[in-house]
Amino acid sequence: MRSYRTLDVRRDMELTFLIVDNDDTPSSQEVFERETRDFPWPCRYVHEPRPGIPMARNRGLTEAGSEGFFAFVDDDETVTPSWLTELVGVAERTGAAFVQGPVQMLVDDASDAWWLQTLFFKQRQYADGSKRTESWTNNVLLDLGFTTRHGCRFDERLSFTGGEDTMFFQDVVRAGGLGAYAQNAWVCEIQPPYRLSWRWAVSRQFRFGNTRALTMLLRRSRGRSMAYCLVRGAGMIVVGFGWLASSIFKGKRGFANGIALFARAAGVLSGLFGARMQEYPR
Repeated sequence: MRSYRTLDVRRDMELTFLIVDNDDTPSSQEVFERETRDFPWPCRYVHEPRPGIPMARNRGLTEAGSEGFFAFVDDDETVTPSWLTELVGVAERTGAAFVQGPVQMLVDDASDAWWLQTLFFKQRQYADGSKRTESWTNNVLLDLGFTTRHGCRFDERLSFTGGEDTMFFQDVVRAGGLGAYAQNAWVCEIQPPYRLSWRWAVSRQFRFGNTRALTMLLRRSRGRSMAYCLVRGAGMIVVGFGWLASSIFKGKRGFANGIALFARAAGVLSGLFGARMQEYPR
């Protein structure tokens, strides 16, 4: 919450911050009250006891109402001063139903910085205002009017697997919504040491692939899903071998990129045939 105190806000903006505590009991209420004391804008705390990330995000949509914009940010991220004005500016210029911003990955130990240059962590960036056909909730702005009119909600069947945000924004696009990219709407995320390991990084890529297959199966026919997953999985395997070969010149970065693609391909193909990785058990 501390980084939000430094936000640059336009005079025509009215801000309210919403914290959704997704636990059996309101365990974060004391922290909320401490961190929002003397906060520059109104803050609301709500307790959502039903377990699962989609439940918490849908509760957020319900509490936010049906007008204006609603921004999602992960709880382990900090925002930059111009973050919100950049998101809103792109939304106003493009008429987008959602606007995605970039995430700057950071590490505490400089010797670990090479991880951030690999496919395990590196994210693609786009030109300001570029069209986007999907997004995630780690840094995104929603047009509440559009999502309300079209009944867009996070699929609660994905309570513990992840992937519900990917499918949500795919649904927004299927409903006719435009997605856009805000090149300068930065948030920052420090990667803790436990994530900078082969075991965690490979598992994360496997889950990404697994949830990609699941989002296809829940929205497309079995035939289309199978064709998509087989082609995508095979393509990643081929490119993965290329990256492994490049390790002769690129060293551990080439090796890591190859392993990342193999893990994601394994997730896609296993997901197609029914495997489900429960990343968020409760």
